[in-house]
Amino acid sequence: MTSEDLGKLDYQVMAIAFGIHDDFGCHWDESIYQVEMHNRILDTFSSSEREVPLTVSFGTFSKTYRLDLVVDEIGIYELKTVAAIEKAHIGQVLNYLRLLNATRAKIINFRTNKVESRFVNCSDTLSQRRSFDIATENYRGPKELSEVAIRMLQDLGTKLSNELYTECLVSNIGRSARRRVWADRNVYQRFNFVAENEAFVVTALDTGQANYRTHLKRMRQTARLTHLHWINVTPDVVRFESAE
Repeated sequence: MTSEDLGKLDYQVMAIAFGIHDDFGCHWDESIYQVEMHNRILDTFSSSEREVPLTVSFGTFSKTYRLDLVVDEIGIYELKTVAAIEKAHIGQVLNYLRLLNATRAKIINFRTNKVESRFVNCSDTLSQRRSFDIATENYRGPKELSEVAIRMLQDLGTKLSNELYTECLVSNIGRSARRRVWADRNVYQRFNFVAENEAFVVTALDTGQANYRTHLKRMRQTARLTHLHWINVTPDVVRFESAE
């Protein structure tokens, strides 16, 4: 489908969204808008699918996301009932587009006085996201962690969510557990462990690494960990470090 065709499809979909907002108002749960969008879209288009599964797998890990609406097999829509469309919502949709190797989707927010919408465009390809340099000069952690993380990124690519990478690594080689922060206080923090007293974190920081490193060392000391390993995933470089 061409950009012109997609534009025509979206024009009709948005007319349906405006009509629902006019009829129902802005205070309903997201599921109400989703069902009504689906039903009205079927009056105009040949197909509309709700809660379309999108499964990502690596090793022992498998997770299924749900696409709110897919219209005529190519129009991807994420529906929201929030105060405003924010960066996190755009990141969520970018995550979906990258997993689909697709280029465009749209967020529709029904909660505002007038329907708010925003296109989300993705120009990078999976082959591009699989190409990155690796830096391990300051890493002192288990070889298995770095090797599995590299294989994961070579398979799934960079620029996905940190939460997804973390869940994938925990499933394959680690465990998530609460740890008592102070011996004399009943206060706990959850860590992702790869060995006894060794935990890891995943970030995607382009800037502010020095400040993050300082606070990571403080966390390691306070939690009485021997190592807190840091995997920073950027489009060009995947860096492994160990806070000691």
